[in-house]
Amino acid sequence: MDKITVDAYKFKRISSLMAKEFGKIPKGDEGEEPYSFMLFSMENNLLKIHRQNPLCNDQRAIEAVKMCLLTIDGYLRETDYDYVRYINEENQSLMHGLLMAFDPFTNPEIKKIIINDRNTFVAKEYFKLPIMCLLRIEKSIETWTESFGKNGYFEFIEDQIGSQIKSDNKMDFIIEVKGKLVKKQV
Repeated sequence: MDKITVDAYKFKRISSLMAKEFGKIPKGDEGEEPYSFMLFSMENNLLKIHRQNPLCNDQRAIEAVKMCLLTIDGYLRETDYDYVRYINEENQSLMHGLLMAFDPFTNPEIKKIIINDRNTFVAKEYFKLPIMCLLRIEKSIETWTESFGKNGYFEFIEDQIGSQIKSDNKMDFIIEVKGKLVKKQV
């Protein structure tokens, strides 16, 4: 496996490259299946982390999304990306929360369900939905930050889903397996 240190160009371009390859959620479809469940898990985890550490703000969340996209790109291209120029405690926490919502290589519970219980695991097919959701979250963060400042996104999701989010350290995931939704906390 190749190891590549992520430079400014790669970090800035990963979102547009992934959007070009995998597509984006059509405008207005965020609340529809299959997107809504994945988005809820990701945003749930982001909000829990932000509540625990307010330094995990919108900028750190955008960095976390980009690092998640690079992580997936690394899986697909068998490349190990080194984020040494970008990683800090805040974006690393947010990245972990996002990955726990869908990544079988980060979340052992998902691995047990997806990889171990399936005869075949097609990574490119599996990661399409999480990529599209990450791209939508990134766009949402940009929109709300521009409108309401450095915590605009977190203020928005707190208003939208905050009452539904438990105050614990457990990371949620909801995945679809054979047409059924599996929801768990780890």
